[in-house]
Amino acid sequence: MNDDFKYLSDEELNSLIESTEQSGLLEAPISFEAEVLKRLEKNNKVEIVSFEEKKKEYSRFKFQVCMAMAAAILFLVVAPFITASEGFTAMKEQAEARKTTTRETTSYVSEMLGNHLISETIGR
Repeated sequence: MNDDFKYLSDEELNSLIESTEQSGLLEAPISFEAEVLKRLEKNNKVEIVSFEEKKKEYSRFKFQVCMAMAAAILFLVVAPFITASEGFTAMKEQAEARKTTTRETTSYVSEMLGNHLISETIGR
């Protein structure tokens, strides 16, 4: 054997081929064919049912993807109108005003997470 790559040398390979050819074929167990046919028959019945289920699952997935794409397109169309509205501008200003005001910590959760609106809401 070659130590660098752990391949058989030409002589070793030839001797392996000769010994394999001389030893002959091995026989399979007597019940091997019947067991294989039984398993194939069993697997085919299961695969037919699972294929139909996978087909339905794929249809549901396609529907969900189409709905997500439709929602994204709708959002892209509607978003400019929403951001240009006066109500959205007022909400944005209120949010900015809340950011600048200091709040007290109201509970243990607020102390642990810091002085944030979310932590105060959780702590109440």
